[in-house]
Amino acid sequence: MILIDIWEGTDPKPDVDRFCEMWGIDSTILLDETAEYAAALGIRGVPTNVLVDADGTIVDIGLVRLDELDAAIDRLVSS
Repeated sequence: MILIDIWEGTDPKPDVDRFCEMWGIDSTILLDETAEYAAALGIRGVPTNVLVDADGTIVDIGLVRLDELDAAIDRLVSS
């Protein structure tokens, strides 16, 4: 899993660090400070999940509801 933070303002790192501490997230979070990556993917809101296959190809974007995400992951794993 890769986490990417977007739209946090001018100094996102302290906000991201607080969020991770509050929720017990212990992983690297990439910062898309200009939201350039999000714009390239057409992301308009957060949270948004982006499902990527083993080749690095984006296979689905959105998947905000857990049932949607679970179903998409099942499809990806079974293909």
